[in-house]
Amino acid sequence: MEIPNLNISVTKAAINGQVVDVISTENYFENPDLYKNSSYAMRSKQNKNILLPIKNEYSDNCTIPGIYSLGNVACVEILPDEAFEKRYIPDQYISMSNKDDIVDIIKKIDAVKKLDEPFITSPDNITNIPIRDNDQPEMKALKMALNAKNIDIDKYAGRFGENFPNDKRQLKNNNATLKIIKRFCENCDMEAILIFRDKNENVPNPMNKEIMVSLTEPVSDETEEYDNDIESSESFDDSDE
Repeated sequence: MEIPNLNISVTKAAINGQVVDVISTENYFENPDLYKNSSYAMRSKQNKNILLPIKNEYSDNCTIPGIYSLGNVACVEILPDEAFEKRYIPDQYISMSNKDDIVDIIKKIDAVKKLDEPFITSPDNITNIPIRDNDQPEMKALKMALNAKNIDIDKYAGRFGENFPNDKRQLKNNNATLKIIKRFCENCDMEAILIFRDKNENVPNPMNKEIMVSLTEPVSDETEEYDNDIESSESFDDSDE
């Protein structure tokens, strides 16, 4: 049986820090259920420069930018606020086809890998880290702080050491550990403050005060030495008994 020579093609782009497959309106309406996944996106009809991720069914509670289904014949677009539009305007589209020669395919695969990097670098080498809608507050704050510095993060690689590539990849996550927050603060000349206080004035057993500590303040080694002395003293007492 002869296998038909199929013309298979795919177009990739990056929006809001995520690599997506770009599909046409025609493909979408042929089978909307197939594309109910944010890894797919379509051009906005209201603004052709904007690429919107495909979401699920529309409801009055939908606020995240995207294209929402109204069944098999219609959809609703929610555009990003003007301040965030640039996150949904791809710098480039990468189209691949099974008719490309092997050299072109390898080049395009490498280009797609670069799309998946956690940073966007401007022509003047300023690092911009996309902030996603599902980023947790601590990750949003870290990304906002790094973006506000207007730096080329790669120039700080020496401070991070050989683990720098892995530290950069952590910024693709939607949450951040205290360890990661501290590493970026310490290596990028920032301070992070942790505050404990009553959630509201009606909580039971209120603290009635704020407890504020710097997460990046150096810790004295004296405490550790003191603890070691206590352990040594206890061991000595046990041996005397």
